[in-house]
Amino acid sequence: MRKLVLSLAAVLAGVAGTAGAALATEPAPQPAATPAAAAAPVPAAKPVTKQAVAVVVVRTGGRHGGQSVFTLVGASSRDEAEVLRLASSPAFQALRPRYAPAGAVKNRYTYRIEAGYRDDSKKRVTVVEGTPGTPKVVLEVIRLMTDESDMSSDFPPGFPFN
Repeated sequence: MRKLVLSLAAVLAGVAGTAGAALATEPAPQPAATPAAAAAPVPAAKPVTKQAVAVVVVRTGGRHGGQSVFTLVGASSRDEAEVLRLASSPAFQALRPRYAPAGAVKNRYTYRIEAGYRDDSKKRVTVVEGTPGTPKVVLEVIRLMTDESDMSSDFPPGFPFN
């Protein structure tokens, strides 16, 4: 999965944007029910799921420190589509804001994940590597976003000094 590593400022400016306040709407008035209509079964309402359009993972810490930023806006591969599907899932929506051990940690990565949705809302989750009880859905998003094994370099010999 190809990733574009950007500076954090570019990610915040390009992906995060500004979110408008959510507007509450009043339900439409319902006509008075007739006795026959009242007895008819009402179909169960389908749960509304948010559709993720962008995901950003910021990885900091580890043994050598530093920061890496992985961004995904839209999907052009099966793995990228899977990241957006996972970020849209009810399991991802139910995540707590933070998964970290109680004590201080050393030499572990910290992942800050932010998913942006079609309705301009956001979901932010922070995960410290190796935290017991971290849900599989967020670990899978991290794995898919930070996997650089398929990145190939097609640079000519001697680049950039040729």
